[in-house]
Amino acid sequence: MKKSSFNSKDIFITDPNNPDSTILKIPEEILKEKGWKQGTLLKIQIGDQGTIIIEEAEKTVDKSE
Repeated sequence: MKKSSFNSKDIFITDPNNPDSTILKIPEEILKEKGWKQGTLLKIQIGDQGTIIIEEAEKTVDKSE
């Protein structure tokens, strides 16, 4: 797994619509490298050292219906 480091002020921005909320902005170089676009389903986890782990989520079909 490739690791990248970014300064928190570059990836966490205040939500302009809600100053009490924060938005995680994924850097463009990561989006391009992974091929992620608007609408890509992502899984985000917090690692044991406070790292943020972002992976593309697997799309599953609910067969229970």
